Amino acid sequence: MAAGAALALTSCAPGQDAPAPASTLDLNRYVAVGDSYTAGVSNGGLTRNSQQYAYPNLLAQSFQRVSPAATFTQPLLDAGAGTGYLSLVSYNGTDLPVLRQVPGAGVRRSYVNTPTCGPTDVVDLLPRSATAGTLPQNLGIPGLRLAQIINPGVGNDANAAPNANFNAYFERLLPAGDNTTYLQAVTATATSATFFTYFQGLDEFLPYLRSGGECPALLPNTANMNLNAKRILDVLTANNRRGIIVRLPYLRSLPLLSLGQGLQLERRLQKAKGDTASLYLRSSITGQTRTITDEDFVLATAIPRVGTPTLVGTSTVQYGRSPLAPLVGADVVETQEYLLANNARLTAYNNNLEALAKNTYRMPAIDASSSQYSVRLEEDLFSQVSNQIAVNGVPYTTEPVRGNFFSLDYYSLTPRGNALLANVIIKAINQAYRSSIPYVTVNDLPTTAD
Repeated sequence: MAAGAALALTSCAPGQDAPAPASTLDLNRYVAVGDSYTAGVSNGGLTRNSQQYAYPNLLAQSFQRVSPAATFTQPLLDAGAGTGYLSLVSYNGTDLPVLRQVPGAGVRRSYVNTPTCGPTDVVDLLPRSATAGTLPQNLGIPGLRLAQIINPGVGNDANAAPNANFNAYFERLLPAGDNTTYLQAVTATATSATFFTYFQGLDEFLPYLRSGGECPALLPNTANMNLNAKRILDVLTANNRRGIIVRLPYLRSLPLLSLGQGLQLERRLQKAKGDTASLYLRSSITGQTRTITDEDFVLATAIPRVGTPTLVGTSTVQYGRSPLAPLVGADVVETQEYLLANNARLTAYNNNLEALAKNTYRMPAIDASSSQYSVRLEEDLFSQVSNQIAVNGVPYTTEPVRGNFFSLDYYSLTPRGNALLANVIIKAINQAYRSSIPYVTVNDLPTTAD
């Protein structure tokens, strides 16, 4: 049943029985608000090529088929410039990709963030967009947290310093020295907008997940997320402007977690190594060593280290496969840590978006996988891909790149994954507004944005 539902909303292609392109909506100036997915991040980075396959750009192309006068501007990187990205080298014994980092090009300067809590990262300042000074319609900002949207200076390169309140991608959208807040940027752009999509908040949870749940300070503040989401949506829905609000997918649907689901990973390792060894972890919560459960998630980035020889005293054992060398907390999101992030916070945020759409903005009814008011990715596309779907005979799974949906960073989407996401949104628009916007032909797109 799940696969059939996905097929119905994703497999439309030229030549099939589908309504002729038409719409009563004013799609001439579409604005997209969001974070990494909206910007077009893929394979752990942003390039001009990945931007072209961002789901808002694919949506805009479909909009132009029913509204030829429609425009959509993106802050495209120069050809050859970008943050760098991950490239596939080979596959290891547990069938996970072996990756290499392709360095960024055209970088103005870089600095290293070394927070006391959470992973270290390198921040690259890229050349300003050609649209700087005239904001683009794609306002997807990788890594921008809802907590930052009213803070001045987040896009001012005077604040480009380790651990500062700064976002390098937002900076490239603004003139030098500009203290415009993200909310002000949305407000200015929305003034002339006729339609919007809102898909923001998933980037709030990634730092906590990547820390293995070791950094409680990185847990998003749901009350703050809800407050600032409403601030943005108040602007986007002003004057009865039409649009779509997209709820976040469950965190366990991301390969960053799903590929390392406890007992499933244990069985894969036993098969690969020809033994019956269990997986062990040292709980960050109790401090005790225990066997893994299927509600614990070894980070996909940590899986290559599992089973490596580790010297303990005078004995050599396999990391994670012996109680003498259990998995450390930074490599595992334990059950309680997952529930804190997903159930206590992400679900509350999603429910708030649903309530706003229904009770505050009174947006049209949308029947997308049992929801009446917003696109519910957590019960629709992402969960279905987790169980494998087929689109015109082509399988889609959570396996990076080879599964066609997720890219090599275990989080962001391939061009085809972006097309599937665009088609979910198109289906919701068509049902809500009685339109017949044509779908993206998914399998015509490449499987990677390199």
